Amino acid sequence: MGRIVRRGVEPLPRTAEAVVVGGGIAGALDAYFFGRSGLRSLVLERGPQLAGLTTAQAVACFRAQWDEPDYARLVLPSIAFYERFADETGLPGWEIGLRQQGWLFLTAADDGPAAMGRFVAATRGVGVDDSEALVGDEVRRRFPWVGERVTAAAYRARDGWLSPYEVAQGLVRAAGAEVRLGTAAVAILTDGGRVAGVRTDDGVIATRTVVIAGGPFSRRLAATAGVELPVEMVRHHRAMVTPQPEIPADGPMTLDTDTGAYWRPEGGGAFLGMGQDEPGTEPVDPVPADWTFPAVVMDAAERAVPFWGAIAERLTAGEVNLGAGQYTCTADGLPLLGGTPVEGLYLHTGDNGWGIEGGPGAAMHLARIVAGTDPDDAANPYRLDRPTLAAAGAPRTVTY
Repeated sequence: MGRIVRRGVEPLPRTAEAVVVGGGIAGALDAYFFGRSGLRSLVLERGPQLAGLTTAQAVACFRAQWDEPDYARLVLPSIAFYERFADETGLPGWEIGLRQQGWLFLTAADDGPAAMGRFVAATRGVGVDDSEALVGDEVRRRFPWVGERVTAAAYRARDGWLSPYEVAQGLVRAAGAEVRLGTAAVAILTDGGRVAGVRTDDGVIATRTVVIAGGPFSRRLAATAGVELPVEMVRHHRAMVTPQPEIPADGPMTLDTDTGAYWRPEGGGAFLGMGQDEPGTEPVDPVPADWTFPAVVMDAAERAVPFWGAIAERLTAGEVNLGAGQYTCTADGLPLLGGTPVEGLYLHTGDNGWGIEGGPGAAMHLARIVAGTDPDDAANPYRLDRPTLAAAGAPRTVTY
């Protein structure tokens, strides 16, 4: 079984088969799938707990409704893994807070029915056969709280959300990995063009295999090995409101595709979020939050779901909790998964806000690459030197 060790409790190991830098859900998944392939990992987490930085600020939703094959290739096996989590990990009864209450896309555009029809048809093209296109009053019959201006929707009942903290804890337990909390990786050590170890703020670990899964801190660490990552860190907010009578506890994750505002139920209240056009920043911890965000996101959400206007009018500061994290973004929107010019140095970063949703598929893919068993490695669409990334230019700003 895995073990979690806080800094100072016992000396840092001086050698490791593999070092995974980052104790968010990406790092925990890497440790798990490496363990399944016979590679034992030492996970380094700079913070005081697992899944405590970017992962902790996630709304933690997942959806099979993708119309792009390179996303679907990661997301579809990820959802299947989460659905079978206890059986897959050998942890009978382990709960990850899985809630499959659906994902509802809304639009008020005049061409909404045609656009949603095309979207659903495209999802079927990547293997999703249970999504639906809804038009006009059909949307409101299914979801009475949707506003009159909405013209169309796309919906899948088995999409939903989960608890990433419970996922990360279970993965580490099942992986047999060791996690070192409060231990920051400072530099990747190299020798003759290959990995030799990791320097931490608590000593040096000799290893020939390192995975950078450090979210917003990935670029800085890769640079110590002479590897430049084409990523940008973009702030993203998450607001939580306390229980309100209008919020349907059994409602789906709901996204207004025209404004980017989204929300989902949580404990009688709801989480809300929305991508904003902000410049990239350097990695920071904690990420400062803008307290105008709750008003902005509820105003945007009201456009498709009117009850958010009524809630916003009476809501007090004590009924809102606000947090912020940083998405690590690439120019073409795909993650960075695979090797680097430094032998033995691998990447699992640049997830563009989809690190939970596509994480298991990404970690499976990376584990095959590290083990040398992936026949598609040469055509890896997520590799660092992919043509689409070079052609896309500067890293994008996330709109969700």
